[in-house]
Amino acid sequence: MAILMKQTKRFFSLLLCAVMLAALCLPAGAQSSTARLYNVYGDHMLFQQNEDAVFAGVASSGAAVSVTLLNAAGKAVNSASGYASKSGTFSLSFPAPAGSFEAYSVVFAENKKEICTLSDVVFGELWLSFGQSNMEYPLAQTTDGRQMQTEGKTGRSGVRVLQVPHKTVNGALYADALPQTEAPGCCWFSADSADVYGVSGVAYFFAEKLMDRLNVPVGILNVAVGGSCIGAWIPRSAIESDAQILNAVKAHNAYIPLEEWDRTERSYTGDMTNLYNSKVAPLMHFRPAGGIWYQGESDIFLHNDPAYYAQLFNLMQDSYTSLFSRGNGRLPIVYTQLAAYNYGSGPYGETKFNDVFTALAAEDPASRSEVVIHDILPAYDADNHPIHPNNKKPVGERMADCAFSLLYGGSAPATSPYQTGIRVQGNSVYVTFANVGDGLVSREDELRGFSVYGADGVCVAAQAEIIAPDTVRVFSDAVPAPKGAAYAVNSVSLGANLYSSFAGERYLPAASFGSSDPAINKHFDDADWLTCDTLTAWQTGSESAGLKETWVGGNASLAVNSDRVQGQASLAINGRGSRFSASAVFYEKANGKRVPYNSLDTDFSAYGALSVSFKNAGNADITLDALRLYGKTGLFFCPLCRESGRNSVTIPADGRWHTYSFDLNELGLCGASFDRWSNEALKSVTEVRLCFSGKDAAVLCDGFRFSPENGADGMNGSLFQRVVVFFSTLFERLTSFFTGFFSR
Repeated sequence: MAILMKQTKRFFSLLLCAVMLAALCLPAGAQSSTARLYNVYGDHMLFQQNEDAVFAGVASSGAAVSVTLLNAAGKAVNSASGYASKSGTFSLSFPAPAGSFEAYSVVFAENKKEICTLSDVVFGELWLSFGQSNMEYPLAQTTDGRQMQTEGKTGRSGVRVLQVPHKTVNGALYADALPQTEAPGCCWFSADSADVYGVSGVAYFFAEKLMDRLNVPVGILNVAVGGSCIGAWIPRSAIESDAQILNAVKAHNAYIPLEEWDRTERSYTGDMTNLYNSKVAPLMHFRPAGGIWYQGESDIFLHNDPAYYAQLFNLMQDSYTSLFSRGNGRLPIVYTQLAAYNYGSGPYGETKFNDVFTALAAEDPASRSEVVIHDILPAYDADNHPIHPNNKKPVGERMADCAFSLLYGGSAPATSPYQTGIRVQGNSVYVTFANVGDGLVSREDELRGFSVYGADGVCVAAQAEIIAPDTVRVFSDAVPAPKGAAYAVNSVSLGANLYSSFAGERYLPAASFGSSDPAINKHFDDADWLTCDTLTAWQTGSESAGLKETWVGGNASLAVNSDRVQGQASLAINGRGSRFSASAVFYEKANGKRVPYNSLDTDFSAYGALSVSFKNAGNADITLDALRLYGKTGLFFCPLCRESGRNSVTIPADGRWHTYSFDLNELGLCGASFDRWSNEALKSVTEVRLCFSGKDAAVLCDGFRFSPENGADGMNGSLFQRVVVFFSTLFERLTSFFTGFFSR
């Protein structure tokens, strides 16, 4: 029995050896294979024209691998071959043909056996789309994308997209410690499929517009991630190889040593290098023409350090230039300003970052383009956060226009106009701009958005006029000895209306400047209520954002009228009784409280006077009983009218405009005149109310202007004032406490 078992064992051993030997003797094509291209390749893909088309993947060690390009007729027009490395990886390339809408196929083979065929492959212009939520924001949620869905339309077949999804492990977002070779779940598709609605709205409209201008297909590597910081898009090797950058990252508590990666709680969007590792590194074999970038919001919230951001932007651009093997200069990047929103640092914090974007464009105009967007109405839906405007088409198309000039020989300006010099002469400030195209122009008859300041550093609204193709003169009677100027510094600067021009048309809006000027102590809020041009304006608050009423009537109807002192219109106030009013409201009601719109500057304490013009449109005199300035608690102050010496003033029925100046350092609490307050009482104004008397009267109002006249330092400090301030503050805090307590 033992002998039989021994012989049987020997028989099976010999049989196994024979099978293995037979397998080795089979033709190479008959062996099983694990060869494949990396998953970033697929049907419907696009390669950058006139560059090397690179194919990479895995195969058996030492195996012969090849790729063959076939035209629509099935004829081989190019190919590449080679051998897999000892580690089983390979990279092959052949020169890509010129871009066209012709569909090719690519056959990949190992040891002359076909492994797979990529179909519907095109060649054109390839762009990387990266950044955070406003770049990730899908076409389906944009204003124009929803219209496309309503009409049953999809995108156009010439736009190709590689959608790179967020990486997850066991259903949770996963932060990679090291650069990856593949992106799980990524997929190429043509934009004429329903998949297009998941692609970035900005990127789709960019690609569509660029395709029309170049007449070749345009591809998008779609990798943006909402909430991401710029540091997450930069490779570790780049950060650690620059001592200055490394120290800066450490100073911002953003550095994570590799050995501590798995021992520290990870943030998918915030941690250094993660998104580069999982979303960008797998794309290293592509040769994009450039990148479109919409990001920075998270960096304001987390770091609020524009200089630090500029360092990282430079490093990111250089890193991607190296990654994508560009041999002809830096990888071009077309980027936008930030979305109009209050980022927790007052109504001017955003523009400090926008100043950095402008500086970056000026630093390297050959590879950078700044796209200004403060003039685009930031419409959004109530179910989305106000930081996410859904009006993405004009953003993407504007980026495409700039890309066309930056890379493809367009003769229009490749970036928005930006300030290059400020010169003070006499009572005026002369501001020069670069990238003006055929010359600076205004969207409306009058320039708006400029402010000027004197030695006290307090900015006030200024008049401005274009005096040369690249120069604007800025001046104000309120500042006879100016020291400098600023432009479009508000978080919401829809009224700013200076543009470059091209081919007889208005082109790109001018970039803001001045928000980082250390000589400025108080910026000017170019708010729509001051101009009286419209009854609604875009506002953002803690509870909502959207078009809000700039003026509301009390026992009066309101309209805009073409008869004006400044701007485009005046406010027409038609009373319905003997007493009526009109109010500029700066707040929304939240939890029973007046919460000022955070897109408005409601601190008037730096100003010494407020002037306003009236025209009596009736047949009888009208009395402005008071100009009331309300605070959070509902208390109001009435400034003294300098022309009448009282809180009130009579507006004669003579059909002429009259301008009155109200002293903000002569304030009467609730209209009282026995104890005057200074402008320190106006740190948080929630409403400006004009109170009139006159039977069924009609009056026009326009031309609100602040003056930076200095008053007394602080309030007069009488016992009465101190008591009022104490009880007012106590009332506000108690109201806040009990509102919060009972809303739990």
